[in-house]
Amino acid sequence: MGEVKWPAALVRKTFFDFFDQRGHTIVPSGSVVPHNDPSLLFTNAGMNQFKPIFLGTIGKTDPMARLKRAADSQKVIRAGGKHNDLDDVGKDSYHHTFFEMLGNWSFGDYFKKEAIAMSWELLTSVYGLDPERLYVTYFEGDSSLGLEPDLEAKELWKAIGVPEDQILPGNMKDNFWEMGDQGPCGPCSEVHYDKIGGRNAADLVNMDDAMVVEIWNIVFMQFDRQKDKSLKTLPAKHIDTGMGYERLVSALQNTQSNYATDCFTPLFKQIQEVTGARLYTDKYGKDDVDGIDTAYRVIADHIRTLSFAISDGAVPNNDGRGYVIRRILRRGVRYARKYMNAEIGSFFSKILPALVDHMGGQFPELVKKQGDIKEILDEEEEAFSRTLDRGEAQFEKYAAKAARDNVKKLDGDIVWRLYDTFGFPVDLTKLMADERGLDIDENEVDVAKEKAREASKAVKDSVETFSKLNVHQIAELEQQRKVARTNDDAKFVKGDSKGKVQLIFDGKTFHNSTKDLQPNTAIGLLLDNTNFYAESGGQVADTGRIVIDDVVEFKVMEVQNYGGYILHSGYIEYGELKAGDEVICEYDELRRSPIRNNHSGTHVLNHSLRQVLGDDINQKGSLVDNEKLRFDFSHKTQVKIEELRKIEDMANAYIRRNAKIYSKDVDLDLARAIEGVRAVFGETYPNPVRVVSVGMDVDTMLKDPKKQEWRQYSVEFCGGTHVEHTGLIKELVIVEESGIAKGIRRIIAYTGEAAHQVQREATEFNKKLDALEALPFGSEKEAQVKAVSQDLSQLVVSTLTKDEFNQRFQKISTSVVNEQKKRQKAEAKTALDTVLKHFEKNQDSKVFVGKLPIGGNAKALTEVIKHFQGKDKEKSVYMFGGSKEESVVVHGVFVGSVGYHVTSPPTHSESHMLTSVLSQHLSSRGVTAEQWAASVSEVVGGRSGGKEPSRQGQGTNPEKIDEGVETATKWLNEKLKL
Repeated sequence: MGEVKWPAALVRKTFFDFFDQRGHTIVPSGSVVPHNDPSLLFTNAGMNQFKPIFLGTIGKTDPMARLKRAADSQKVIRAGGKHNDLDDVGKDSYHHTFFEMLGNWSFGDYFKKEAIAMSWELLTSVYGLDPERLYVTYFEGDSSLGLEPDLEAKELWKAIGVPEDQILPGNMKDNFWEMGDQGPCGPCSEVHYDKIGGRNAADLVNMDDAMVVEIWNIVFMQFDRQKDKSLKTLPAKHIDTGMGYERLVSALQNTQSNYATDCFTPLFKQIQEVTGARLYTDKYGKDDVDGIDTAYRVIADHIRTLSFAISDGAVPNNDGRGYVIRRILRRGVRYARKYMNAEIGSFFSKILPALVDHMGGQFPELVKKQGDIKEILDEEEEAFSRTLDRGEAQFEKYAAKAARDNVKKLDGDIVWRLYDTFGFPVDLTKLMADERGLDIDENEVDVAKEKAREASKAVKDSVETFSKLNVHQIAELEQQRKVARTNDDAKFVKGDSKGKVQLIFDGKTFHNSTKDLQPNTAIGLLLDNTNFYAESGGQVADTGRIVIDDVVEFKVMEVQNYGGYILHSGYIEYGELKAGDEVICEYDELRRSPIRNNHSGTHVLNHSLRQVLGDDINQKGSLVDNEKLRFDFSHKTQVKIEELRKIEDMANAYIRRNAKIYSKDVDLDLARAIEGVRAVFGETYPNPVRVVSVGMDVDTMLKDPKKQEWRQYSVEFCGGTHVEHTGLIKELVIVEESGIAKGIRRIIAYTGEAAHQVQREATEFNKKLDALEALPFGSEKEAQVKAVSQDLSQLVVSTLTKDEFNQRFQKISTSVVNEQKKRQKAEAKTALDTVLKHFEKNQDSKVFVGKLPIGGNAKALTEVIKHFQGKDKEKSVYMFGGSKEESVVVHGVFVGSVGYHVTSPPTHSESHMLTSVLSQHLSSRGVTAEQWAASVSEVVGGRSGGKEPSRQGQGTNPEKIDEGVETATKWLNEKLKL
């Protein structure tokens, strides 16, 4: 690509400079993973990070609360949920699953006139786009909703020189933007660009024409959609804009495709170098004869989506956004494999450096997280590579059969089988089916999925209680049937293995075939060879499947070792098995991987415990699964925070050394001789025993086993699975330390991505504490202290971090309590002085009715009550307490003779209370607190309670508090003839 006038980086910089010069604060992009918004899979619009401002829920101390004007480039992913462009990526020139959204924002500052003028100036005067190629739209109105046409916007476009035939009306779908079913919304005005020019393209606007594309949308946020679908006018009007960065660059570089710009060409160059494929030529549809250009686009788009999502904390898995990421990776891998003959296993991570070089300047998180992104990409890709070739081969068989049968669709159970057995997401199979002209009925897929789920559910309980092989059955296998014990050496090698079915066990007897067994029932398989790990040494068993491609699939749900016979318990998904069948064993690598991390992490933790707490630390039990590690050890006292800090720091230093992990089967006596070797007391070990050493070759140790230097390393007897290098563990975070018995302590820790997740949660909670600390003293801070206290009690983070949080929170809480006492004391004096002054000025008065300027202070009112109960029983006091501070209401629970606490919706709440002391004098005239309270309750809402002469209650109509005072006064005047 030759030199261009508007390189992509300059386009972005010019946008920022333009709005910076016009008083906008340039803010960084929000995370593309909305951790605090469960309603979204991904950030799918530029306004997502500003939602609290629009909704009015932003905290006073949030840095964004002070924003009036802002501009940014927001990372956006549209691949799943309401906005999903995944199916279009690669097929056209302007859809992406990841893109940047340039935006400028006004929060109650400027509105339509300024927003329209600035957009036109930037596009035409600064960027120099031809005005004759620009078309704008405005909202045409909707009579059913009582919405008039936005003629104001139309006239504003005309006023800056846009010809009327280039100003077009648009309907609710195109020109009315809503955040969701409820919330801020408003009409919008779009700017479209004709890439061809020299014509009137008005009739192509919003018609999905690749040459006439929307580049900018200006939303006039002025309404609030209610539950009943009605619209209320917002108290402040806002501007929310979004301009597609890649589309703008295409317009400025005069290309017919976003992909022909330098937003993508650096990635294409790297893809070409890695694969050796022909150069990218920007061909589409039938013109892309060999499909390679489409593959370029898919791969370049997907590496962007994957990298940004992972850098912001999205982890590939089988749920929600994690599954979207997994689908995207597998879709991209298949394109690379099919169209570019790329070697799969670490393909995407080889493209990653070009992305980091190209975009790391604007988005430094890519640089910071590059190592993590690479590890996760490689792990996911390697897991899929194990079944990709076989899955494609099976698909070809299905497609060929459909062709022979002259059928134009794939059955739903086949589509589900490709996912369940080979990991092909449904949308990937649909893509492959489209290439062959085959349809897929998604309803059929759902039926097949539900059928498989029910089968799994039905058999799960029976697998968990599946009969063990007893001593008689083991003897039968060995002596009568002459079945050799299972060779499971392959469990230490990554990848699938082959085996042969020996026998089938139904929980009572052995069979040579599953033919006569009931379907969907638990059975056990004995193989001659397996790569499945049987539960032992605290490590949980593998799960996975045993298959004969396209013939049989056996779901492995549990694996146990009985005297050397490995029994795989589960059920047959489809097909039949018999003794002698050759099968492929596939343990679930994506489940095994965190188990490896946790097991190696356990060894590192054990070593660190001994280094910090001494040699009397002995293992008393452990559990290693795919979520956590649990380690029990002998120690007389609770491990102090300072000691835990040293243990965690030492473990992570060991991990960061990226030490190689060695293992070797060694004669038991020789192994015991190694200095510092760790074994579980009372455990019986085989001979030879497997020795696992972290950072030092076992053979080197055996040459001089008594060398004191070996104590510097973790050396243990262990038959479990481990990572190759400690760096793969990533991090070890201790989340719990507790006592489980006298002299026995337990530590629970996370490693790998789970450790990173609790660190992200700690970061988010730290922000909560920052915001809480910054709040001014008052009712809002008091309420937040209670809410944060509850969140803190449920928070699962590093024990060290939680201790810091507890200390910090306690300091904040204490300061709030002290300030409460100080304020209560001052307000109590104010309240009493106010009432006393009333009686001083009105010496004949026996009653005070009024609202005191003291906020929601129960103690202040109690002090007033006590004074008049004790010193002047001829006086009655009826007090409304409450204050309104900057539209934020003070809340409280109030006590007194008659008390009311009035609340309203969270967006506008105001609390008041009303107390009354009824003297014996008034009581003798037939006036009761209950009667008086009832009259006020009708006004302020709620109910009251208490014993004479006291009454207290709560109400729900704070806006009627003045009316309540009036009613209270009138009632007393009528009853007492005051």
